[in-house]
Amino acid sequence: MVANPPAPVPKEDTIVHVGTYTDPSILAHDPKGEQSRAGIHSFKLNAATGELESIGVVTVGPNPAFLLQHPTKPIIWASTEQIAENGEVLTLKMEAGGKLSQVSSFSAGGKSTCYLTLMPDQEHLVAVNYWDAKLAVMPLDADGGVAGEAMQVTMQAGAEYCEEKNPSMEEHWAYRQRWPHTHCCVTEPYTNGHHFVTDLGTDSLCVFGFDAAKGGLEQVGRVHLRKQHGPRHIVFHPTLRVAFIVNELVSSVSVFEIGDLSKFTVSAEGGGVVEESSEEDGAVVKDVQLISTLPEGVQNSGTWHPGGVWKADSHCSEIRCSRDGKFLYVGNRGHDSIAVFAIDQVDGSLTRTACNPSGGEYPRNFNFSACGTFMVVGNQRSNNLSVFDIHPTEGTLKKRSEVHVPAPNFVFTSSSAAAGIV
Repeated sequence: MVANPPAPVPKEDTIVHVGTYTDPSILAHDPKGEQSRAGIHSFKLNAATGELESIGVVTVGPNPAFLLQHPTKPIIWASTEQIAENGEVLTLKMEAGGKLSQVSSFSAGGKSTCYLTLMPDQEHLVAVNYWDAKLAVMPLDADGGVAGEAMQVTMQAGAEYCEEKNPSMEEHWAYRQRWPHTHCCVTEPYTNGHHFVTDLGTDSLCVFGFDAAKGGLEQVGRVHLRKQHGPRHIVFHPTLRVAFIVNELVSSVSVFEIGDLSKFTVSAEGGGVVEESSEEDGAVVKDVQLISTLPEGVQNSGTWHPGGVWKADSHCSEIRCSRDGKFLYVGNRGHDSIAVFAIDQVDGSLTRTACNPSGGEYPRNFNFSACGTFMVVGNQRSNNLSVFDIHPTEGTLKKRSEVHVPAPNFVFTSSSAAAGIV
């Protein structure tokens, strides 16, 4: 069973919300760039001209670094990043024209909250905490806002180190894999019953089931991935049983064939966690290709430590698949480019076709316009958003426009007509 192919999207304006760094001193890393005075900047992207028009800013934080929209309600959720205290999950309401106003905030149950996922029942939100590898299940109210504190918080084994030793940002950057670091949670599109969490610290992909009645996650699987690669984010192809994981530490993408997921099943008795290696024959999540995100001949040297890699010349950031499933894109922080891959429409294998300049320094995040015609790239260190035309048949990028935004870290886009905001 595969997901249905995407339907055509009309060409219309796009609302763009951009998270920015407001206090670099409390982050897990050391971003360069201007310190933002406001948390989220909002724009309208003109579908005809490719120009960004400011809608406004909302002062929230510190460091709003992930944004997610309710599928049917005028609600945006945002997470905040800090390592000294637990992050928060914010509920924001979209007013007419796309402006945001904060409704509430609740503890995310862990530190450096870097990803949010809406569960299939649309009544619970999962917050992924990077620093201490905790997952928090948050209840939602009838309006789509976060209704209260976390119903459940689970921590990956080994992350106790974070609470016992209180490591500094400098230790973390030198030893990226000294303890677990959960980085994202994505629901597979085949049964919607398995939720995949990448763990950059342990080079693994954790598989969870979700009990909507109890509002709880249960780990049912762990897939061991290539050592010292640092899996950051996972995306699924829209029609093939294929997933792609971006490896932050070594600037590469891994391609996985997805088999019968019934192997990872929640049992009434709590049957434990099924473990497998992605490189072994018969693996449900089978590693079938590894490909660099950098051009041939580009050296990506760095200093290796027993606990991880310290500051290679370039690190991967975001990974996104085009809506039609023909192209895959990855940000290269350091090389300052967006890698473009053509996706084979039979087996999902990748061919790197370009590494287009990102229009600035340190492309931390990027996203597509609502109609898929443009890409908006947030370049953190040069404090700008760059808009690119996407070639309809080659997938390559050509710069169209640019605006100033201080230290952009996340780019969220939605249709201007979504939830009746315009």
